[in-house]
Amino acid sequence: MDRLEVARFSTMSEAELVVALLRRHGIDAQLADRETGSTMPHLQIALGGMRVTAPDYQVVEARHLVARARSGELADDAVSDDEGWMADATPGRVGELEDDEIHGVMGGMKRAGLFLIGGILLLSVAGCVFSMAFPKY
Repeated sequence: MDRLEVARFSTMSEAELVVALLRRHGIDAQLADRETGSTMPHLQIALGGMRVTAPDYQVVEARHLVARARSGELADDAVSDDEGWMADATPGRVGELEDDEIHGVMGGMKRAGLFLIGGILLLSVAGCVFSMAFPKY
């Protein structure tokens, strides 16, 4: 079984999305240059883009799906309700979040980082004021 090129993409993220799309439709797609592109991302351009490959017997179907995705035809299959994909990803009230609320995986760490950076800035300003008020001569 030979693997043939389905399409090339300028970024690894685009190629990964197409691999996921093709796998969702039952095609055994792979990102051929994943290791090189992830360890040496500057070579993605030199490689001529990131190659998505599929088995030779699935290439026609894979190219057809990629063409449909590029034309926007598959966008109609997306979730079209008001909450969309955020309904599963966001805890709490989707669409009713208050401005000062922080949600997500790093929510607590964002608050802790804010207090840590604020504390460091406050201490440095206090140190400058203290050194000006009590100079060492």
